[in-house]
Amino acid sequence: MPASLETLRAAYADPYAATRAHRAAGGKVVGYFLNSVPEELILAAGCFPVRLRGEPQWRSPLAEKYMEEYMDGEVRSIFGALLEGRFDFADLIVIPRNSEVYSQLYYFLLEMPRWEPQARTPPVYLFDLLQTPSSATLRYVEGRLHALADRLGGVDPHALSGAIAATNEKRSLLQQASTLWRAAEPAISGVDALMTISAASFMRREDFTAAVTALLSSPPQATRGPRILIKGSPQADTRFTALIERVGGRVVAHDHVWGDRTYETLVPERSEPWATLARHYCLDIPSPREYPQVKADAKFLALATRARVDGVIFYHDEWDDTLGWEYPDQKKLLDDRGIASLFLKRQPYFEPNETEQEHAVRAFLSRLPVHA
Repeated sequence: MPASLETLRAAYADPYAATRAHRAAGGKVVGYFLNSVPEELILAAGCFPVRLRGEPQWRSPLAEKYMEEYMDGEVRSIFGALLEGRFDFADLIVIPRNSEVYSQLYYFLLEMPRWEPQARTPPVYLFDLLQTPSSATLRYVEGRLHALADRLGGVDPHALSGAIAATNEKRSLLQQASTLWRAAEPAISGVDALMTISAASFMRREDFTAAVTALLSSPPQATRGPRILIKGSPQADTRFTALIERVGGRVVAHDHVWGDRTYETLVPERSEPWATLARHYCLDIPSPREYPQVKADAKFLALATRARVDGVIFYHDEWDDTLGWEYPDQKKLLDDRGIASLFLKRQPYFEPNETEQEHAVRAFLSRLPVHA
């Protein structure tokens, strides 16, 4: 196995090592959730941006004391992690408002000092991102960018332009790396693809650049199997991807907020940076509540076409209240194009029934031809 791939795996396994090192050296750290917070602003403000994730093994009795079970599983995991001090390295945590469950997380955290004063969570800031295609929305989002910049201590436009270029470099590297997992005979697994995409949000930019550049120059041996795209709830962990590949499938694309669409669009670098960044985060990023849905579905089909998939597996969290509304139309779009699909709904975050999942996936894969 190439050392570069081992480096990316290590960064995924210990996602906050670089963050803690930066903090120990006296630097400032700003954590954020989803891909809806502009890391360019954080970087331009002189802080280390790190995307935070939940873990299925983080099941906190303290979190369950306050947060209802019908909240998204990963958010409950994150809430417990915050109360238990797992993200104590952050000077500030930015929470986007374009997802209802993360809005609720923000309000829960505001209340916790009253109920659990010993739980010293980092300061939190709500980034009110709207994602409707109108000039009024774009102006509003640009105003929210300036407000966030003020909270971060101020951002110089020249520094912002440099940060946009630096972040685009990571996106461009991931676009190149995607050829490794989307090739006719994929050079790396879907598990390693998900780890590589995630590592871009955790590692120092220089280390990530070096690792991916080395991986591109010396990829591993090719693998085969029916080509699968996973769509639906966020898959920050690799459990389900690993299950598919354990029974013979090859995950060549992920369409969720930790997946391939996070890097598919670059931010234009020759335009005025504030308006350009507002347009990017308003219109160009994947989100749980994209609008109009027809635009998001077109991007989904484009990804499935580029990845030349044999089948799509829809994976929805047990308390999903958004993605399920779009599934019937998305299934019809696939049916019209002769692409098979499997729908796994109401999947628990903390303790999914992997035996049932494996049975369903095996049966689905058995009906698929290996892509020619």
